[in-house]
Amino acid sequence: MTEAGKLPPPLPPRLDWFVHTQMGQLAQDGVPKWFHGAISREDAEHLLESQPLGSFLIRVSHSHVGYTLSYK
Repeated sequence: MTEAGKLPPPLPPRLDWFVHTQMGQLAQDGVPKWFHGAISREDAEHLLESQPLGSFLIRVSHSHVGYTLSYK
């Protein structure tokens, strides 16, 4: 409960899916260096800017349930 005595709003479906079905596996196996969680497309592009061609990262999609591949 929040300090006002209300429950926090529910997670968006894409994050609810990740928390309930994927996070446990990552905690058990460790987080691969190419996985960057729930970052935005813009943040992914910024991270890849200084990387060589062929670099990539995987992130939690902002538009649907699942993952997104960002690459340079």
